[in-house]
Amino acid sequence: MKESLSHKERIERILSGQEIDRPAISAWRHFYDRENSAQDLTEAMIEFQRKFDWDFMKINPRASYHIEDWGARYTQSNEPLQKAIKISLPINKVTDWAKIRPLSPAAGVLGEILSATQEIVNRIGSEIHIVQTVFSPLSIAGDLVDGGDEHFVKLLREGPSELHTALEAITETFVGFVKELMKTGISGIFFATTEWASRSLITEEEYLKFGRPYDLKVLRAAAFARFNILHVCSKNNMLPLFRDYPAPVISWSPFESGNLSIHLAAQIIDKIFLAGMDHNVALRDGPPSAIKKQIEDSLSEVPLGSLMIGPGCALKVDTPDGNLQTAIDAVKKWENK
Repeated sequence: MKESLSHKERIERILSGQEIDRPAISAWRHFYDRENSAQDLTEAMIEFQRKFDWDFMKINPRASYHIEDWGARYTQSNEPLQKAIKISLPINKVTDWAKIRPLSPAAGVLGEILSATQEIVNRIGSEIHIVQTVFSPLSIAGDLVDGGDEHFVKLLREGPSELHTALEAITETFVGFVKELMKTGISGIFFATTEWASRSLITEEEYLKFGRPYDLKVLRAAAFARFNILHVCSKNNMLPLFRDYPAPVISWSPFESGNLSIHLAAQIIDKIFLAGMDHNVALRDGPPSAIKKQIEDSLSEVPLGSLMIGPGCALKVDTPDGNLQTAIDAVKKWENK
């Protein structure tokens, strides 16, 4: 087609299976020194959008927003390249899961994120589709545990009933949070499993037991939205487990070991894909020729409109702006084909 579409038109046509002028592209990253208030987050997200003119926005709040109201404590960063520093986490042993009770979804840090979401939608929601990051209940439970991933797996296996009780409280909280998000006029949620849908940490049977039932409750709360995205993180991921989840778009990194390629995923998953840029290597390190080739190769694996170009996870914060512009230019070349 020859006409150039607006960002919103392009996404709408992709979701509807209609002809498009070129693939959609977006990327997202942390701004560690600008994530500590609703106002700072709002300005950082809008500036990043204005700078690169992405086809849609994934709001990227600070990585601890979902656990702070349960007592996770961090020293937030004032440096653009430095993450927040953990002070303490509330879960050390199986009996600690009893501390996790349902929270008000509109108070505390969750309320702060709702405020930022509303302001972003008010300011640029007429121009682009906007999705907010929501972590899976199992992912949230894992982030509450002191001692790292292995310790969480130990607690999961030692005290499954206690974990289920905590997961119910987490799910109730985030069902409420997602319902509040829907009131802002947002286009959908970016539902992220982090590392917990990876065979490197737990089995598929464990994910079906501790992950899926709670995932589906949260996603049902977002059913009103048209542009929900599933993000399945990490290497050795369980991508096929998500093929029947109620969301039209699925995101993962086909470049990490043990993960399906775009072509193979298309044989078993009937969704729109969000992938095609390796945030760990090519996009971060270049050179431009490698970025262009990777995007072109990715687009060649499926029909036009089946793949939106995006990173496999949040960009590394030191990714050069020039590399992002190279990626955008590579996608815009398709406008002229």
